[in-house]
Amino acid sequence: MAYSGARWPTPRWALPFGGFALLLLLPAAPAQQPLGAACSQNSNRTCEECLKNVSCLWCNTNNACLDYPVRKILPPGSLCKLSSARWGVCWVNFEALIIAMSVVGGAILLCSNLLLLLLQGEEEP
Repeated sequence: MAYSGARWPTPRWALPFGGFALLLLLPAAPAQQPLGAACSQNSNRTCEECLKNVSCLWCNTNNACLDYPVRKILPPGSLCKLSSARWGVCWVNFEALIIAMSVVGGAILLCSNLLLLLLQGEEEP
């Protein structure tokens, strides 16, 4: 079924204004290392230097900066143990992140189920 309503004309200032707003936001984008920069260049440096590139993974056991295995959700144990792997920030390892996310997810499910039970109990006469 085709739309038969009238279409509002686009104001003449809308397109240039949108382009101008985009240009204003470009300097706010975080600076990252060039795409060609390999993560291995940051090995034996600091975790902070490694994680400036969002595609890198820091392994604490051998102070290695590795390419994050994007085809897998979690880095395999052969690459780096979960307790030693860092991604994004240096103060959280994958093991703690998984536990914390599981606890928060479980708490949200529990609270939502309790809320549903309470609301269903109020509806009954």
